[in-house]
Amino acid sequence: MADLLEVLPPRWRQDRILLGDRVRWDAVEVVGDDDAVLLLVGGPDRPSLLGRGDPDLVERLVDGLDVGPARWMSVPRGAHPSAETVARLGLVPFSTWEWLSTDVVPPAVDGEGAVRALDLDADAEAIRACLREANPGTSADPAGPHEIGWWGVEADGVLGGVVGVVERGGPGDGRSWHLHGLGVRPRLRGTGTGTALTAAVVRAALTAGASWVSLGMYAQNDTARRLYRRLGFRIDAEFRSFAPPEADRPPG
Repeated sequence: MADLLEVLPPRWRQDRILLGDRVRWDAVEVVGDDDAVLLLVGGPDRPSLLGRGDPDLVERLVDGLDVGPARWMSVPRGAHPSAETVARLGLVPFSTWEWLSTDVVPPAVDGEGAVRALDLDADAEAIRACLREANPGTSADPAGPHEIGWWGVEADGVLGGVVGVVERGGPGDGRSWHLHGLGVRPRLRGTGTGTALTAAVVRAALTAGASWVSLGMYAQNDTARRLYRRLGFRIDAEFRSFAPPEADRPPG
């Protein structure tokens, strides 16, 4: 959405999360200032809420909203909207997670040579079969919107690990790539397959001219955090998310 930068407070016009995700948003209302900002994404009917900035100030912005049920809400960790507000929004606590990014070419890692680019059509079912075992909670899919490609590693004639990439960003500020759906089958975990997949795709992204590469990860996944930090990723934000009671995975 090209005009989001015009309505964001100045501090947030260079925020990688907002710059990257805005390609997915059709309508956005912005409240707040340079200290804290709250975005209502998708219009007034069941919006998704995204808060950035000082947790206490984001908390006040959320509690001050006059909206009904929401589709999703992510706020900085440390923000605690009131129980009455969360109930009015029709949400319950869902997850704590982190958003990371890098613009640094990673060091070469063992196993990168085994990573190959997959065909979004011909390999789609093989990718889904791998994800069903390796990452059943993901909403990533090779047929999803904005998909740039998927990469994989084969083992015993089947895909043993995969990762996908979607394009993010908007006109005028450069494009970024967002990793999703990273999954390694249990028998290959601990072999460096996830590290090789991530390094290969980050290298491909930056070589192709992406301004940066981003990803999200659940906060309790210490192993993944160490992997990503080793490859040059920084933690840009720490979030708490709230979802409708029936939700079993984040929105795509």
